[in-house]
Amino acid sequence: MQFCKQLVARSSFIVALSLIAAPVSAQMTDAQIVRLVEAMRQASKPEKPVTGLYSDWQVKPENVTRWSKQCGGKELSPTEFQANAAAARSIVTCVMRDAVKQYARDTNETTAVQRLAAWWMTGDPTKFNARETAPYVQQVVKAYQVTEPGKPTAKTFYDRYMAAGIEAAQRKDQKTARLYFQRALDERPRDQSALQAIRNLTPPVRGSNPNSPITEQPSQR
Repeated sequence: MQFCKQLVARSSFIVALSLIAAPVSAQMTDAQIVRLVEAMRQASKPEKPVTGLYSDWQVKPENVTRWSKQCGGKELSPTEFQANAAAARSIVTCVMRDAVKQYARDTNETTAVQRLAAWWMTGDPTKFNARETAPYVQQVVKAYQVTEPGKPTAKTFYDRYMAAGIEAAQRKDQKTARLYFQRALDERPRDQSALQAIRNLTPPVRGSNPNSPITEQPSQR
């Protein structure tokens, strides 16, 4: 019996020590932010449309106009935001990248996800254990953990071109973004997400060829 007590005490000490020594991340990587945004989408998406909130991420209209201008350089209406899933994902990713810098520095990965999910829902990153917030936070954490980091996922050429176009648009590289979105449209003619993504870009310079060839290929991530 005494041996069992010592074993339990030692095990408890080891567990406590492992928690204390848990790795701390200075800041989430871009890949982790992408996973977080998708987890938030899965946790936020309502079974039925909710009046007054837009896209799968359930964004308030005043945030749509502010964030779209801040992140994309062009103000989108809530209706445009709702209709363009690619633009919505790009804008939410941009917003969460800034949120990581403010609310998820110097903490472990799980706590970072919890704090960011709480901030997204309430505006307060410390409320991840609050009764009204915890169910949503737990859904985000669960969805986030489903995708193992570094595990390759099969993507179509359309997905890769759209992702590359979004990244180029975020870098303000309008020409490259337009080319990739056009390639995505070639893969799926009349695709509304690709069409809207092209419309959201500034008009091409007169005399330029919007279909000039791309020498680089989008990364397979």
